[in-house]
Amino acid sequence: MSETWLYDEHPAMFRAHPLLFILLLVSVVGILAIGIWWVMHKGERLALSEREVLLERGLLSKQRTEIALTSIRSVRITQSLGQRMFGVGHVELFSAGDIAEIAIKNMPRPDRIRAIAAARNLDLLPQR
Repeated sequence: MSETWLYDEHPAMFRAHPLLFILLLVSVVGILAIGIWWVMHKGERLALSEREVLLERGLLSKQRTEIALTSIRSVRITQSLGQRMFGVGHVELFSAGDIAEIAIKNMPRPDRIRAIAAARNLDLLPQR
């Protein structure tokens, strides 16, 4: 049975660092740098389904972290003014302690992540 992902994104490049992207684009070695940057960003993935959160890192070797969505207790989103304008942010997901179980930078639509986590945790509240 295949998983239906409610959110499935790689970190944003241009929207997270538009000035750096433009500077690299106009420089001689910039095209190579953009290619390396693109590969690094495609090596990270954050996906949320109705049941779990998945963080994958790496292209050749993989690091995979999975957490039940119902165990997420809080979501921290950090955004600079530029990141808010372009709709990206740093996301940290906490389950039990003070250290984030999942932390990833430059994710598009970070408020969508918060909304999915909040909606899943509201489903657990007892009905009156």
